Amino acid sequence: MNHKHTLILAVLLGLLVAPPVAAQSTETPTPTTATPTPSSSTNATSILAIDERTDLVDKSYNRQTGVLTLTFKSDRYAPVSLLVIEETDASTGSAKFREAYLQPNQETKVQIQAPPNSRVWISTDLSQQNGVVHFVKTTEGSALISGPWTAADVRDAGLASAAGVALMVLYRLVRERSAVDKTGERVA
Repeated sequence: MNHKHTLILAVLLGLLVAPPVAAQSTETPTPTTATPTPSSSTNATSILAIDERTDLVDKSYNRQTGVLTLTFKSDRYAPVSLLVIEETDASTGSAKFREAYLQPNQETKVQIQAPPNSRVWISTDLSQQNGVVHFVKTTEGSALISGPWTAADVRDAGLASAAGVALMVLYRLVRERSAVDKTGERVA
């Protein structure tokens, strides 16, 4: 009986150690381009840096009215452009456009009508000069676990589920083999 407990403990220890070792990545890190961070802003709660001197600091969406409220902070007088394109399968369509002017060194709230689960494209004169346009979604995903998933995430999920199945098979095998449960058949 003592050998069976040792065997079960060894198998469980092997299952606990094997998935993290197998999940370790040997990929080399790829270089990424940095998003411009605001130079004059010390606000660590900004959602998005639109350009070097303008931040998006708050976003709220009212589903009943379909109004997206964006709060910007800039250290200069700056025009901000918002563009809402509703996602459809049509080959033609129209978009809602709004332009507002941000006041220096204060928060400015801008509202625009937008359907649920759409993207609102944001640009300023400096971001357009840099060739960059940003977007925010009107609503966030409501799923408990949401994507986008990478190949590593899929691999890790597969390893975890395989480890769970293997553990249950070993549990049943040891339980029936040791005759603890008299209802099952003995495994030869």
